[in-house]
Amino acid sequence: MATLRRLARSGADTVSGTVPISLVRSLRSSALGLRSRLSFAEQVALGFFAYITLAAFGFALAPRDRWVIVALNSVTVATMVALSRDSRQARWLAAARDWLPALLILVAYRESGLLLKPDPSHRLDYLFVQWDRLLLKNAAVQAVFYAGAPWLQHYLEFAYLLCYPLVPLGVAAIYLTPQRAKLNEPAAPPGRRALDDFWATVLLATLFCFAVYPFFPLTPPRVLFRDVPGPHIDPLLRRWNFWLLDHYSVQACIFPSGHVAAVTAVALAVRRHSPRLGVLFLLLAGSIAVATVYGRYHYAADAVAGALVGAAAYLISRGLRRSSGAAAECAR
Repeated sequence: MATLRRLARSGADTVSGTVPISLVRSLRSSALGLRSRLSFAEQVALGFFAYITLAAFGFALAPRDRWVIVALNSVTVATMVALSRDSRQARWLAAARDWLPALLILVAYRESGLLLKPDPSHRLDYLFVQWDRLLLKNAAVQAVFYAGAPWLQHYLEFAYLLCYPLVPLGVAAIYLTPQRAKLNEPAAPPGRRALDDFWATVLLATLFCFAVYPFFPLTPPRVLFRDVPGPHIDPLLRRWNFWLLDHYSVQACIFPSGHVAAVTAVALAVRRHSPRLGVLFLLLAGSIAVATVYGRYHYAADAVAGALVGAAAYLISRGLRRSSGAAAECAR
């Protein structure tokens, strides 16, 4: 009888007689603890890298590329988890955590490019270029490009070059705002932390574009059509842009445009915390969007969709911030 009682107690401490309840509780506690340490922006990044890891086994990839993604994402996730645990103990770790999402964007871009398979028929390209020609061959648009030459073309090429530093410049702008709360302040709810709010908006926008990237195979119009509007001008900045794209891009076009989505999200997030700087960032984001279409780096459909994604990411982030703030008020 005593033996039966011991067996009964042992069975009560298991799930389906196989997994100890204590282990289940420990795993659940660890997951909840990790979630409480990670900011919303970091949770977005974690979800994206989990998605890409699973997608690597669903897409036709070379075994080497597949295991590169798995290994790289394992290191990435481990780094995020480690920084979430230790950044409260050292300022340089907190700073590394603040800037890590900028590196994550680059990693995500390269990994999503591995999943893309070009479409030799260029069906989407020939559809999107029809809309571009209606816009760019318009007499009024052509007149503007001819009247503004060559300075307008120089400015637009310079604006496109700004799509790379605008994200770190946005981080710097958040650092300059007096109401910024550091990520390593455990008492501050995630929705009230300016930097997390910024990264949540930017990562939602850019990682969404990278997540759907493989499903919209496009060739950059500068490569396929070479139909730059207005007079033929070859400024030095255009050659720099081409050099960067030739050496560091995945040689494809993203729909929605990741560049436009990112700069739109950056501008709206900065404006939320610093209205004056936000106006400047909005002007730059608009210039970059126009430059992507003028320089034939993207189709107009890419740019419009990217701007909509950036705006949607901002609205989602703002809504989550308000809901978390309301929950914190109720908890009091």
